[in-house]
Amino acid sequence: MADSSEEQAGIYAITTDPATLNSYLIVGTSRALLVDTGSGPWQAARILEAARTVTGLPIAVLNTHDHWDHFFGNAHMKAEGVDEFLASERFAHDQAASAWLQLAEVPATDEPDLPTDPTELIVEPTQVVAHGDTIDLGGTVVTVREYSGHTESDIVLQLSDVLIVGDLIEEGAPPQFGDDAQPSAWAQTLRDILAIDGISVYCPGHGEPVDRAFVQAQADDVAAVAAQLADPDAGDAEVSLRQAQPFTYLPSIGEAKRIR
Repeated sequence: MADSSEEQAGIYAITTDPATLNSYLIVGTSRALLVDTGSGPWQAARILEAARTVTGLPIAVLNTHDHWDHFFGNAHMKAEGVDEFLASERFAHDQAASAWLQLAEVPATDEPDLPTDPTELIVEPTQVVAHGDTIDLGGTVVTVREYSGHTESDIVLQLSDVLIVGDLIEEGAPPQFGDDAQPSAWAQTLRDILAIDGISVYCPGHGEPVDRAFVQAQADDVAAVAAQLADPDAGDAEVSLRQAQPFTYLPSIGEAKRIR
């Protein structure tokens, strides 16, 4: 664990498997915010271990959305002493149902200690956050923005010129359109994100941080998918997008990598 002399305010990416997930650690002077906790206890332990190489400050958890690779690690974080969990109202309402629906999707070889009872994965939020709220970490203030598109509630965090966007943006692979995706709303969300002044770095849920031009291109891709889905004569929009953007993820490193 880092001691106080080693603590550095800033934004760090922690990339772990399965799903080559990017968690983000935002460190202030009084506490830190960990964004997304992984697919279960094994991955969550790797994420927390990496976070503790950066800071020994109290950690709060916030999940960008209710997909298994982003929030199934919450219970492990609570078991390890994390006692502050922030979530949108929609996440708080939907997480139990999402756990029941998604438990079978987690690779058993990657999470051998995953509970068989989905309710054991649920941690009730200690604070509900909404669009426009701020989170003060001590000298570092994070602004919460809430959108929809990848899911019905996608949390985006703004800090200076950086946006942490969850799976609203993916680098290295096409955006994933699950049953809860709303392509038309997603395209509008990406346009709204582009309208936020002063942003130069967009941090996705999977892949490397990207620039404005990348987000614009992905907004166009998602809008094209929405148009194809609205046309009964259209082909498979997701396959078309995969062909346009082949899989290029970098290997997982399991360490905290400073972004800002």
